[in-house]
Amino acid sequence: MDDLDAYGRDYVPQAPAAVADHGIRSGDRYVAQHDLLRAVATAASGAEADVQLGVDPGTFYCADQLANLIALAGEPAFTGVVTGFIHVPPDRATGPAAAAAAHLHPRSDGLQQCARVVAAALRELSEETSNTTIVLTAFGPFAGVADNPTAAFVADLASLDAAARLAAPELTLAGREQLTTATLHRYAGASRTLTLATTVLPLAATAADALAGRYFDTDTTAANFHRALAPVLAVGRTAAIISLGVDSGQVLRPARPAFRVETQTRGFHHDGRRGRTASDDYRRHLELARVFLQARARGDGPLRFLRR
Repeated sequence: MDDLDAYGRDYVPQAPAAVADHGIRSGDRYVAQHDLLRAVATAASGAEADVQLGVDPGTFYCADQLANLIALAGEPAFTGVVTGFIHVPPDRATGPAAAAAAHLHPRSDGLQQCARVVAAALRELSEETSNTTIVLTAFGPFAGVADNPTAAFVADLASLDAAARLAAPELTLAGREQLTTATLHRYAGASRTLTLATTVLPLAATAADALAGRYFDTDTTAANFHRALAPVLAVGRTAAIISLGVDSGQVLRPARPAFRVETQTRGFHHDGRRGRTASDDYRRHLELARVFLQARARGDGPLRFLRR
């Protein structure tokens, strides 16, 4: 068993947290003591965000999405596809509470940091192949999060282009194509191509419903995820699927913003409705964490890695 295999196995979550418990969650304490990645994403302004390995994506749709990614491993169409989930910190544009949180960064800094985090994965996933397609999914709004920074990232063409350039400086934009449920962003250069397929997964029928907490059930969101993937798979082989979700709890925790590459999930929704991917048990999923640890071993960016 290597260090990553052991990471998180001894994590014990606290009881369901009230608002007052958000100051320091059991997952935050565990990561602070055991994190193997120890990286920093820096914006042009100098603003920094930590990049860590997570142990608990919570009990909301982020946990459901990681469970959906794990479930793909049993489907023939996804054999060999690397999957994983990254929690993104909120920024001051996320919602009214976030706007007043001095410890959070402006949207422009958050987008630049997200580009660097995503670029670290893109570099490792695409370097040894000449033609790579990687799917990036984000979430739309929900109660308390009127402007989800993950949806903002996949919609910001400059940020996507920056991520591709940071991953491989020889790549330049070759074109974009709108599919029914996704957008393809193609980059080419030096006899290689990289395609990013981006899509935003809604959590409700309308934005108003989402902000009011009238969400889809878990099976509907899982079906919407598969529906979003279908036209991308029809175009060609997909190497990886990386899902992004905002850790809105960081609004209430006055610490430096942090990205979390999640390593395990409980996979059930907070209201107790059980979908196809539901489980009360923590399920391990280390694929994307290994990709980031490969980046750490290389140590040449686009993240800054701290000494252990």
